[in-house]
Amino acid sequence: MEQVQNPGFSLGARLSLCAEMVRSGARLADIGTDHGYLPIWLFLQGRITKAIAADVREGPLQAAKQNIERWKAENGVSTRLSDGLKSILPQEAEDIVIAGMGGELIARIIQEASWLKQGEKRLILQPMTCQTQLRKFLAEEGFAILKEKAVQEPPRVYTVILAAYDPQNVLQFPGWEEIGGLTGETPAERCYLLKRAASLRKQANGLRLAGKEQEAKDLEETIQILCAKAENSGKDEDR
Repeated sequence: MEQVQNPGFSLGARLSLCAEMVRSGARLADIGTDHGYLPIWLFLQGRITKAIAADVREGPLQAAKQNIERWKAENGVSTRLSDGLKSILPQEAEDIVIAGMGGELIARIIQEASWLKQGEKRLILQPMTCQTQLRKFLAEEGFAILKEKAVQEPPRVYTVILAAYDPQNVLQFPGWEEIGGLTGETPAERCYLLKRAASLRKQANGLRLAGKEQEAKDLEETIQILCAKAENSGKDEDR
């Protein structure tokens, strides 16, 4: 696809990773668009054909409209007031970005849009919290994680999930709900895995204090898997 123009601004590391996972030439729906930077950037780069910048609040939509006009992206990016995907039609979007909100809210949005299980839809998900719960939800609903990467945008480490409805290829391996599609190949991914291991270790200590020894032991097994994934990948990179 031919580039339209230089956007004149850059995305942060978190949104850049989301943009990386959007397919070239796709029609995009950006749910919880805030200021609309992601769809505007993708359109001006010539990466997508059309985009709907959607938000449940009028304030962010007004900001997005102003940015669309400022960067002259009206031919490709429109705004829409929408609670999740409720006001988006299936034929309007092939790639759906849901970023910058909690994993439980992302799960609710997906659950309320049954058409995401049709055709060749792709989900690009960036949960701020409850990543483990979101991965479990995706598996239960038959969504396979095609790819997952982590990125550092100080002071936090974020993970971005690329998923599609494919029940036959849902992840199933020890610790999958904590690891997802992360390979541990980058410093950001190793940082994410080790931070998650530290959080689980605190939970395990709390369970032991509550006398729940077996539950603590189960968590310790997952912690060991996370640490091994991070450490082995780090050794491979050093070779």
